[in-house]
Amino acid sequence: MPPTPNLPKKPPCGFPDFPEGATEIGLPSETALKAYWDTDIYDTNGVNPGNIISIADDFEVCFRIELWGGLWRCICGTWCFDLCFDPCGSGAGFNLSEYWADAERENIFHVKDWKGCDTLCIERCVTVPAGRIPAERCSTLYEIGATFQLFCCDKPAPVVGYDALGHYQFYAPEP
Repeated sequence: MPPTPNLPKKPPCGFPDFPEGATEIGLPSETALKAYWDTDIYDTNGVNPGNIISIADDFEVCFRIELWGGLWRCICGTWCFDLCFDPCGSGAGFNLSEYWADAERENIFHVKDWKGCDTLCIERCVTVPAGRIPAERCSTLYEIGATFQLFCCDKPAPVVGYDALGHYQFYAPEP
């Protein structure tokens, strides 16, 4: 490739100016680095529709990422997942991970030491115990979204996204 005159103003490595210029390394097209993301909530004990959940029942959340392209095989890090609850009406929002102790949270909501050379399929399913999600009198309606981010060398990477899951109602059943 021909030398490029558009070098960064302050190179990250601190090398002195390249006397003859630098040659840009052409990276493969975006087809070498694609990702697909999905999150599902399963009310395993409830009745249809599955978006009305009794707080007396466990439910399950599954986070999935499918990575396509050869460049992923050269990447490693820690994936972080969470579910965000925003009540419709009064009340405070929260992240699902807040309902676990710090040590548990790391093991439940993170896929640590992931290596693309080992797998391009990531799935983390979390069983949420009964009573974990608060529901006020007459039930609580939440707008729920799932988030993910990749951390490389313990630093946030710009591999980040969300999945808007919609509205879910949590209610207290008859005693």
